[in-house]
Amino acid sequence: MTMSELLTKLSGRLCFHGFLSISIPVRSRQRIFYLLFSLHVIFFLIVYHRLILITPSSTTNKISANNGKSSSSSSICHIPDLNPWDQTVSKSLNIKPLYVCPKHKKNLINIINHTKLFINQTVNKTYFSGLITHCVYLKVDRNPEEKHFRDWSYTLSEPILIINGRTESILDADFVLTRCYNNRKEYFHGEYFCGYNCSKYKNMSQVQKQILRNRTLVYEYIHPIIRLKKPPFPSKIWSEKISKKLFSSNYSPPSVITVILDAVSNLQAQRALPHTLSYLKSLGLYTFQRHTVVGDGTFENIIPMLFGQLASDLQIPNLNDSRYEFLTTEILIDRKTKNRTEIKKIVHYPGPYDNYSFIIKNFSKLNYTTFFSEEWRDSALYNLKNGFRQSPTDYYLRPYWLSLYETLSYNTFSGNSNPKPCYLDKLLHFLSLDWLKEFLNIYHKTPNYPTFGIMKMNEMSHDYLERLFWIDRDLKTFFQDLIEKNLLDNTILIFCGDHGHRQHRLRLTRIGSFEVKLPFFSILLPKSFEKNFPQAIANLKNNQKTLTSWWDVYETFVNILKMVEQPHLLDPLRVKWQPTTSGISLFHPIPERNCSSAGIPDKYCPCSLTIPLDIELPIIKELAIYSINYIDNIKLKNHKHLCMPLELKTIIRAELEELHVPIKIPNDTIKS
Repeated sequence: MTMSELLTKLSGRLCFHGFLSISIPVRSRQRIFYLLFSLHVIFFLIVYHRLILITPSSTTNKISANNGKSSSSSSICHIPDLNPWDQTVSKSLNIKPLYVCPKHKKNLINIINHTKLFINQTVNKTYFSGLITHCVYLKVDRNPEEKHFRDWSYTLSEPILIINGRTESILDADFVLTRCYNNRKEYFHGEYFCGYNCSKYKNMSQVQKQILRNRTLVYEYIHPIIRLKKPPFPSKIWSEKISKKLFSSNYSPPSVITVILDAVSNLQAQRALPHTLSYLKSLGLYTFQRHTVVGDGTFENIIPMLFGQLASDLQIPNLNDSRYEFLTTEILIDRKTKNRTEIKKIVHYPGPYDNYSFIIKNFSKLNYTTFFSEEWRDSALYNLKNGFRQSPTDYYLRPYWLSLYETLSYNTFSGNSNPKPCYLDKLLHFLSLDWLKEFLNIYHKTPNYPTFGIMKMNEMSHDYLERLFWIDRDLKTFFQDLIEKNLLDNTILIFCGDHGHRQHRLRLTRIGSFEVKLPFFSILLPKSFEKNFPQAIANLKNNQKTLTSWWDVYETFVNILKMVEQPHLLDPLRVKWQPTTSGISLFHPIPERNCSSAGIPDKYCPCSLTIPLDIELPIIKELAIYSINYIDNIKLKNHKHLCMPLELKTIIRAELEELHVPIKIPNDTIKS
């Protein structure tokens, strides 16, 4: 391309990728403004920490496609065909050996029949010399007296002795904390556990009691208790309403299980989970290559997915409940005198979310057994945004995780992403997988107990991108076990991330700037769906190639809900469903559309058709230098005492990308 041709085509923006550190003198402002006016160029130089490298927008212009590959046949939204193992990616990854948990730490107390505890005498003899004869369990629950937010604390019942090494079925708790002591003579009076209230210890200080506890408590572990909580789904009455011409009389409503891996992009799933994906694809897994975020973090994406609303809609301050009213202190500093003034303010926090339309609750009303779990203690959906006052699901695992992190079996660590992520002899992700497997073992043995649940795992993917490589074979084995035991026979399985990785240095590459916006998303459907709803399946298959977002996932959930509510129609294309958001059910045909139509803010839009430019062109360096000075002298003007001036070191890549005003294309394929 000649210089004159370049000047003719420049009606867009130049995107540069470089590494900068110290400032360079500004060239003539008149020359710079002349260039900008003549070329009509908007340019961005990404130089600062973890900013998104390209801010793309939807484009409808066809710019010479032979300048680069595109994964899209759409003329509305082009997304580059990205190589997950591009050399820039390989240089950014540092895959460490699997962390191995200590093998000598074994579980002393096991669960039988899902609800009974018993002391494992083999472990007792091997690791405790057979000295453990007395253990107790305490029921774990949410704290009803928590003043402000219900998801920051939990309660423990009085200790209950495990008599003769086992218990009867525990039917009034979802989680129990077990403890074993090496001082049975003084801690127990017959079948009664007196602990530190024994007469000998009554006058002890709390510090002394804590020291004694540390010396005598030799085992502590949190166990989930799973049991049937609801009556069977009225399958007979429901199936009688189904058209016998279309479906068999024993057809039952499908379960919906969603497994979310925090901060996993589509490309990262391809890199780190090849065995899992290969196995699931052999079963018919549908993967959505162009699935896109609608916000930055988990909250901004999971709210549209589960509530069908913007995250900002749930962040309205609660002015009517004093429990969400807090007194805060602001310190103002006079610039001239440097005097400090304290100002006390009352701040109203948002929450709770109990009265919002939570899609899981809608399934619960139809007699679905529901669950919600997220591993992390400090950065979970519930507590960061004030969560729910009442448990929103039948099984709500927040108390389980809170108590787990305070037991002896966990390697003490303040914060998330423990460098030794073990619970006794297991890596933490096994706890989520084991709970889900036991849950499905109870509820999916028969078709009479449909379920809807969210299982979100953080520890092995959020902070350390490379940890995901550790769990590939574990996930494959997990899904393989469920399939072989027929526990997913009538289940819609969604296996996905929530957004791409936001903290890794991978984001400083061109590919990383794209994949943060393109989370992993896939669906595995029951075989009965392919047989009974061929057109809906054909639509879903075609939609793998279209631009989708979490709004579409929400509408898919609603579409499934309508199938259960309207068994006389049942087919996802026949039930009375209309979208209430910018999304479209994945069972319906989704037209070619841009980000605006899909409900994707321009900041997160991955649509980008670019032309690579010769970095040796003089104008490229001139624009790069101007960008540096713009950042130094305008954007960082008030922060020069904190930031080093920037300097152009290398221009790695220069691209031309055309800018257009986003035009919303109506979703007119859904008819009343």
